Amino acid sequence: MTEEAEVTTRGLIETDLGPLRKFTGVLDSMPTEKQTYGEGEKTRTTTRIFVNTKEIEVIEAAEPYHFPIYTIQVSLSNRKKSRWGVFSEGTPKDRTIGFNNVADQQYTAEQLDRDSAEYIKPVDRMDCKRDCIGKRLGFVLTDGEDGRPEPADLYDGRLDADKPTAAWTVYEIEGIGVAGGQGVSPMDLAMDMLDGKTLAEFNAKALANPIIRNDTPLLQAIGMPPTAPNSFANTMLVAKKFVQDEQGIFHKTEIPF
Repeated sequence: MTEEAEVTTRGLIETDLGPLRKFTGVLDSMPTEKQTYGEGEKTRTTTRIFVNTKEIEVIEAAEPYHFPIYTIQVSLSNRKKSRWGVFSEGTPKDRTIGFNNVADQQYTAEQLDRDSAEYIKPVDRMDCKRDCIGKRLGFVLTDGEDGRPEPADLYDGRLDADKPTAAWTVYEIEGIGVAGGQGVSPMDLAMDMLDGKTLAEFNAKALANPIIRNDTPLLQAIGMPPTAPNSFANTMLVAKKFVQDEQGIFHKTEIPF
């Protein structure tokens, strides 16, 4: 007698997402392929990226997966509001994830400060394909399930509208750390920028900094009027993490926090 498969209405998966939800793997290659869709005037060509990994370690999956390799496919785009944007920059709700954000944890506040002599331009910082072949990376699906990151609202051509869309992103890079790790976080960077500056000087630098601009809640707090209870400067003073002298210059306190 053959064993019947379990019949259930629960735990269904999206077929185009594949079985994995979170895993680490050694980045093996990142080839691209041109793909053409539609006909006539509606013809469009996209570049498909194949993120090939090997020696994978499955952390979370929707169904058993016992193979040593896995490929993530994503269309190339220069927009943050895209699946490639999520892979590179995380989601609007979580800018600690995403390859660039994890990679940038290795740099100092001065190296990320556009006005510093030590500033490193984004184009000269660690890049996935150029610098990470052979490194182990951590990948997670932004589907909002089981504690994973919430999905971003991305354009769906079938609906001609934005909708929450699961997409792959990077949360860990070998030799650098994990998202939200011990590197330079947007908050750490903002606090370093505030030290020794007036509010006007700080605002000008902070609001132009790409790391801080990617952290929406922090950016909103910095942009509030200084007297607003939830403004960045006010919360720093109330928490006694900073004091302000007679010239209006902020100074970090020695109080541990």
